[in-house]
Amino acid sequence: MIRDLCRRSPTWCAATLLALALMPTLAKYGSEPDRAVAGPDTARTSPRADRDTVRLVAVGDILLDRGVGRKIARHGPDYPFALIADRLRSADIAFGNLECPISASHVPVAKPFSFRATPAAASGLGRAGFDIVSLANNHTLDCTRAGLADTMAFLRSASPEGIAWCGAGMSGARAEDAAIVVRRGLRVAFVGFCDIVQDASYLRPDLPSVAQASKAGVLSTIRRARGRADVVVASFHWGIEYEPRPTRRQMALAADASRAGADLVIGHHPHVLQGLQRIPRQGRSPTLVAYSLGNFVFDPQRAPADRTAVLDATLDRSGVRDARLIPCRIVACRPLPVAGAKAGETLDRVEALSNELRMPRR
Repeated sequence: MIRDLCRRSPTWCAATLLALALMPTLAKYGSEPDRAVAGPDTARTSPRADRDTVRLVAVGDILLDRGVGRKIARHGPDYPFALIADRLRSADIAFGNLECPISASHVPVAKPFSFRATPAAASGLGRAGFDIVSLANNHTLDCTRAGLADTMAFLRSASPEGIAWCGAGMSGARAEDAAIVVRRGLRVAFVGFCDIVQDASYLRPDLPSVAQASKAGVLSTIRRARGRADVVVASFHWGIEYEPRPTRRQMALAADASRAGADLVIGHHPHVLQGLQRIPRQGRSPTLVAYSLGNFVFDPQRAPADRTAVLDATLDRSGVRDARLIPCRIVACRPLPVAGAKAGETLDRVEALSNELRMPRR
């Protein structure tokens, strides 16, 4: 069961299944420049002939350690994606948040939750169809800056074209660079920001770094990306774990991103689904904000962290043309698309949370 989130159609009817909150006319139902390998600023082209419209699928947190790592050790690296890979591979671009470094040797730092995926465990990412991941999160440096360098090296070799990344780089400046993916003649820029403060995650001009979500950094990074691309996607690691409603900080950063030129804002870190919002703009389609897509490949410790969704969006030169949610449940650490009552529960919840975002905050 899939409900439409937003469309640019001039007419609406009760058959439109999830109204993206926020559109009053909608019925309720109805890093390194010029590299030859994938990474920030790498342009990748699609052989398909039709142009100017691109299908993007985006997902939340991808953890390949802990309980997921044990499943991989038993069943192989393709196990976490086996029930969803066809949907990922069918898209022009598949994007997610990689919630762990990839390293063969570096030991995770001592902190309450610290992760490391081995290259063998993470090798399923490329086969699952991922084209780009965000590294702007509070676990990217779990194996120190050396582990981040390992992660980027692995992503370069994870598939024949490599997996691109945003939100991190071999220096502070490179961390704030856009990764540009070209599909069907459309240039899509991805930028990533981490708003979860950790001692190890600050930017350094001379060392591998993670991009931080300061207002000034968000505005300048997105404006630079806007000048180089047809569509800008901004990824944020933000919010409060297990909180279904975005904070004022999240909403302020989303507004900043929209004002700077982001067409789509994708959030993660809360581990649960949050609402969606449309921010009107002059001259372009509204910015679509998915405040949290929840977990994706994970070992959820509690409900409703086992409820997730894939955001399936169509992009064109004006921004987000239309979008829908594909509800999933995480079963034995891997996402399973669901239908019927289970899908309806997830979509009803997201709709209710989205409707709240239309009301003034006190």
